[in-house]
Amino acid sequence: MITAQLRSDIETKLLAYTRGIDRLDGELIATAFHPEASLEGYGRPGVTSIEAFIERALPSLRDGYRTTQHRISNITIEEREDHVATETYVLAFHVRSAAEGADQLATFNGRYIDRFEERNGEWRIVHRHLRIEWSKIEALGEPMPGAYIEGTRDTGDISYG
Repeated sequence: MITAQLRSDIETKLLAYTRGIDRLDGELIATAFHPEASLEGYGRPGVTSIEAFIERALPSLRDGYRTTQHRISNITIEEREDHVATETYVLAFHVRSAAEGADQLATFNGRYIDRFEERNGEWRIVHRHLRIEWSKIEALGEPMPGAYIEGTRDTGDISYG
């Protein structure tokens, strides 16, 4: 039976990943996964470890995009014999600064299909399949007028204070 506590634990790990990826916080990302967990479907063939993913993805995101925002929804949690299986919808926005012309918005819509296992009393992901449903790249128009303060993409962001 999926208890309220188990649901909360699973959702906390899913959100740690999305916050970590958007704040470029490898330590936070790692808290969602057991060591040596595997990921598959992240735009490259084959399977990679969470440690290798963090090492490759964070510099790529930092250098390639001005900002990202990953939103999750429709979290399905199913108890299996020796693990918990989840399916989580993800809608991710990636803003790339253009050398000339308007900035670009790359939108990714897909699903995380995760296998969670409990080790030492803690539920974490041991394998993630990423599946794409659709994506698009488009030019961003003019920004909204106003004196808005941009967030930062690191642990110096106000949300960490």
